[in-house]
Parts: sequence; C-alpha cells; structure tokens
Amino acid sequence: MKSDGLNIAALVLAVLLLGIGGPWLVREIRTLPRHVDLAARADSRIVTIDVGGMTCQGCASAVLTQLNGVNGVTAADVRVKEKRAYVVCEKGVADSTLTAAVERAGPGFLASVARR
Repeated sequence: MKSDGLNIAALVLAVLLLGIGGPWLVREIRTLPRHVDLAARADSRIVTIDVGGMTCQGCASAVLTQLNGVNGVTAADVRVKEKRAYVVCEKGVADSTLTAAVERAGPGFLASVARR
C-alpha cells in the first residue's frame, strides 16, 4: 500500500517537472542544428564559426549567402541568437576560406572557428 502512494507521488512529481521544464526543453531542442541538413559524410567535416557583428536576420541571410557560395560547402546554418554559423564542407576547404566568406558578408562581421 505504501509503495502505491510513493508511485503516485513520483508520477505527480514527474508530471509537474515536465509541465514546468517542458517549454524550456523544447526551446533547447529547437536551437540544435538540423541533423538532416548538417549531417557530415565521411568526406566532409562540420565547422562551427563564431560570428561577431551579426545583429538581425538580414545579417544572417548575408552570411548564409556568402557561406553557401564557397566551393566545397554542402550545407550551412546561421543562428543570430547564438551568433554562430554551422557549416558542412569538404575536408579540403580551409578554415580561412570560411572565415573570409563571413567577413565578405558585411564590413562589421568578424569570424573565428569555434570547433572543427
């Protein structure tokens, strides 16, 4: 009988935690790069670029256009809130080529590779 009460209490606690933490968890999941777009193959690599000076969606579009224009880039995703760009490219694409593409997007943009 006592174990039934504990099970019910655990269930109620789990429902409350999910109700409180659920919206936060959904927001966190939505900020992850889309795995379908950013799936690296054996001949590719994923590069994370910190982008300084990006303040709006128009900035992100300009950065995305420049990154997609680089030979060897197969997919790119730019996040304004994170101030980051995620790029899937061939292994032969130099980091300096990617950061130069970001800097060509506008005079106020600065880029550095965060992760390879």
